[in-house]
Amino acid sequence: MHGIDNNSRIAQSDTLPIKQAQPETASSCVSAGRSVAVPDEVKASLRNLSLLCFYRIFRYLGLRDIRSLERVCTSLRRAVKEDNALAKAWYRRFSSPHQTQLKMSITTINEDQLRDWLKSFTKDEALLASFKDCKKESVYFPALLHFTKTALMSECKTFELVTKHIIKERPPVDSADLSADGKHLITRNKQDGTVNIYGHRTDGSWVKKTNISHERFVNSAVFSPDSHHVVTASWDNTAKLYGLGGDESWEQKVIISHRGTVSSATFSADSRHVVTASEDKTVQIHSKKDDGSWQLTAILSHEDFVKSATFSVDGCHLVTITEKDTAKIYSQQTDGAWEEKGTIPHDNSVLSANFSHNSDRVVTAGCDFMVKIYGKEADGSWQQKTIIPHKGAVYSARFSPDDQHLVTVQYQTVIIYGPKTNDSWKKKAIFKHEQHIKSATFSPDGRHLVTASMDGTAKLIGQATNGSWSEKASISQRIWFNSATFSADGSHVLTVSASDVVEITELRGNH
Repeated sequence: MHGIDNNSRIAQSDTLPIKQAQPETASSCVSAGRSVAVPDEVKASLRNLSLLCFYRIFRYLGLRDIRSLERVCTSLRRAVKEDNALAKAWYRRFSSPHQTQLKMSITTINEDQLRDWLKSFTKDEALLASFKDCKKESVYFPALLHFTKTALMSECKTFELVTKHIIKERPPVDSADLSADGKHLITRNKQDGTVNIYGHRTDGSWVKKTNISHERFVNSAVFSPDSHHVVTASWDNTAKLYGLGGDESWEQKVIISHRGTVSSATFSADSRHVVTASEDKTVQIHSKKDDGSWQLTAILSHEDFVKSATFSVDGCHLVTITEKDTAKIYSQQTDGAWEEKGTIPHDNSVLSANFSHNSDRVVTAGCDFMVKIYGKEADGSWQQKTIIPHKGAVYSARFSPDDQHLVTVQYQTVIIYGPKTNDSWKKKAIFKHEQHIKSATFSPDGRHLVTASMDGTAKLIGQATNGSWSEKASISQRIWFNSATFSADGSHVLTVSASDVVEITELRGNH
């Protein structure tokens, strides 16, 4: 799928005739036997441009620029509205793989579900009716729908929380995740080495489809971005890759073996590669062949245990974390080989390392109270751009999906940053919990955040239309939360408590 930012097609509404600028006066003369009219004066004006010209200009402008144009004149405001230029500019902020996931999250929604989806946040019948005639197959439909939903959610001062599903598992699970298409759910129990995959029934209930077992602890279990595969990582020195069959069953595709504990296993954004990190001091990359089988395509050796390995969104780079207080950046060369291009040193353990969604920055967080951001240079090297000091160990740092914000997690504190310049960030908001924070995760639209804490609360934090951040709701349990994440469409939150409860909660607006 092509993203909106690289789509060359023009909507039917764009095919309007081009108006020509009309001179006020003109002089005539004869040249080569022909009469030629020469304008004495032409006054350039935006009013002389056709809607088609406006639409083409909008494609090269950012969201802030288009908002500014709206205030210039009535004609521009009308052109912005008719072209849905704000929605398209907002959508362009996301990488093509993320656009694909946003589109996937609404592919199964019918007209009634679509209406209910939006009605959760508005009573505007005219707005709801306007989507009835939208062409769902249009490349711009996901942009318009998600942009509208995000705007409606941002206007809500608080959320109403509605429990939709509760899945009880014994022993309690450590994490859970929903597939991008919303059809499957995965749970992980670290201690007993089990992973369960559930399927979503048409009546709304969930049924267990497959059990993946390991001989020792399970460190991670994640879906591929296309929702067709699952990979696990275990202390038994293996990572297991399962695939979804045509009959909705899950089958084991390959077992990836290491000589030590597999610390992590994740997919590339295009779902065609899996990277595993191990205490045997290596990183392995397995790639999917055209016949559906998987083969080992690269081994990257390190000098110490490797705690994690993560692909950039474009799949051209890889960041690893080792026990030696460093993060290493690798880039794939034209011949397919991977070459080390940068090292990010810390004075103590590195706890997280993640790429920006445009793949040109890496952010690391460590026990040395530091968050470091490195950027890619024209020669392929990676150089330090900024350091953000904190008052304690930083457990994680992550960019929002649109790269407009950065969130860091300390013991009891979540800090949201916004860009000040190209290479510096400023604090936008601080939120506190009473006990240790286990996670802080952005929503797919980048405008909301959910935290999970050992104080028994998961906080829903949102950005208002004026740019400010505030707590909009809180999910409470008698015991601590292990994790909290959003569904791919951003309308539900999946929480895992230290009891036996995996809960799916729907967000609605308090009208």
